[in-house]
Amino acid sequence: MAVVTIPKLPPLSVQKNGKYSYIQTYKNCWDKEKKRSYRLPGSIKTVGKILGGGEEGVIQWSEEFLNQYPLLGELTAKRIFKGMKGSKKIFEFKFEPLDEMISLTQAVNLKKLNAGATWVLDNIIAATPVSTALTRVFSSYNRHRKLLSLAYYLYLNANGALHLYEDFAAHTRLPYQRPLSSGQISKLLKSISDDEITKFLKVLNLEQGKIEDANVGKAKIYYAVDSTSVSTYAAKLTPAQWGHNKDGDLLKQINVLMIVHQETGLPLFYRAYAGAVPDVSTVANMLKDHALVGMERTAVMVTDKGYGAIINIHRFLQNGLSFLTNIKTSLTFCKALIADNLTALLNECAIKRKIGCSCVTVPISWSYPITPGKRARDKAVLYVHIYLNRNIRYAYEKAIGDKTALIMEKMENNEALTDGEQNFFNKFIVKDDSGNYSLNASVKMEAMLDKGIRILISDCVSDPLEAWKAYFDRQRVEEGFYCFKQTVSGSRFRVSTDDTLRGKAFLTFLSCVIGLMFRRRADCAKIKGIELPYDSETKLIAALNSVQQTIYQDGGYYSEVVGKVKEIMEALDIPLPEPEPVDKALQQNNTEDEEDEPIVIEDLLTP
Repeated sequence: MAVVTIPKLPPLSVQKNGKYSYIQTYKNCWDKEKKRSYRLPGSIKTVGKILGGGEEGVIQWSEEFLNQYPLLGELTAKRIFKGMKGSKKIFEFKFEPLDEMISLTQAVNLKKLNAGATWVLDNIIAATPVSTALTRVFSSYNRHRKLLSLAYYLYLNANGALHLYEDFAAHTRLPYQRPLSSGQISKLLKSISDDEITKFLKVLNLEQGKIEDANVGKAKIYYAVDSTSVSTYAAKLTPAQWGHNKDGDLLKQINVLMIVHQETGLPLFYRAYAGAVPDVSTVANMLKDHALVGMERTAVMVTDKGYGAIINIHRFLQNGLSFLTNIKTSLTFCKALIADNLTALLNECAIKRKIGCSCVTVPISWSYPITPGKRARDKAVLYVHIYLNRNIRYAYEKAIGDKTALIMEKMENNEALTDGEQNFFNKFIVKDDSGNYSLNASVKMEAMLDKGIRILISDCVSDPLEAWKAYFDRQRVEEGFYCFKQTVSGSRFRVSTDDTLRGKAFLTFLSCVIGLMFRRRADCAKIKGIELPYDSETKLIAALNSVQQTIYQDGGYYSEVVGKVKEIMEALDIPLPEPEPVDKALQQNNTEDEEDEPIVIEDLLTP
């Protein structure tokens, strides 16, 4: 450490003004009559301040004073408590040499932050519809930065316990660097209104629409639609009701519906609603929401059996939206179509190698009411794609044969049949006048009619192979729900009031989108043939967080990015981090936010 000379300075004093403590110089004069010194009027000048605003601490000098006494630039100056003189506190100024490698302003608040993962996330979401929507809707009081930082926390930690965020923020480079207390987080979540969420989704879909418009001549756009259930122990949440819990928990639940762009895998819409509402009953409101947030009207909505009701087909047609849905084979018109086309399906020439199934497409004329509840009707041509998986069908037929053989063997040996075996016998086996047993062919045919059969119906997808691919690509929405419930800990909302539930659900959705964007970037690298050094998101993030940012008063600089970490960033097409100026790295520490009002911290922020 360098040895330097302490410059001779004028007298220094401290003046407290509000939350700041200013360092001032002055000139002393002698009053001959009163025989005491006094400060010369007009000589007092502010030359610095104590960082943090307390009575003691590191001093930040003004630029003018540093120019006047340049040696101060090589010293760390502190005001420290020396002792008591009667009832009066005595302070002194202490000067220490500063390392030659670090300037004075660099030494102030010097700390190291985990930075690699958030640097990558910043670059992935930059200039995307998500970033644009967040900034436009939540920019007041830096809420967009706060929400983004909290979303990073949920994704990077897989921990929905927001009371731990403050410690995370103290050690991580974030869009909003100032740590938020549990009370501040609770207030932030409560501040998110339904209207703001709708505006966010509108901007998100508007910006996504601009991207779609630029891709002229591309294939159809497919949106995957599905819902999941989120279990809760909370007793006072209005949407928490008993329903079909998809996790098998014996708890009340809140349902979450999500619409995902099948090509990008990114969610474009979500809605939390009452747990008692079945999937089939959500389509009417979903179509209203579709129009409300301005989703792409040419996109094909892809749904599973839970939504495959005749009334919902009517609703899609009435709203002028295209659809592809997996419809229940137990419906009367489906059974008739299967029976009429079973011979063709069993024909080996109908097998499509790409999907491993036989398939037949039947165009049908579909009559539907023009307006719900009205008699006036219209017609549309729908394409019914019937698929037969021979392995499933043959397995079921073999099971019937095996069960029959077992029963007959038991009867020959005079062994008692179980209740299930007796029911099977009564249904499938008949005895002729000669006392011979045989399998009832008509009953077997009826039982096997829809075995191995899947039916997809659409108003616009006429190619059975395209329909098959689009339906199985809806797996994207399942990836979204896995990220929502597992990766960002949305399997429990950990809230106890409705207004905080609204904000927590939005925050979880935002974090889920960010997580899926990271995964999509990694997938794109693999598609290009670029090998990533680790085989999981968790390992990639852990490796990225080996990159640290050292913060000082003028900004922040990053540790060297080399080896595997450099390979990861290059594979993800992320620029290597560069030093950031103070207005980017530390601006949140100098931003005046809305004054925090007294708030009762709910137990929602604890596990």
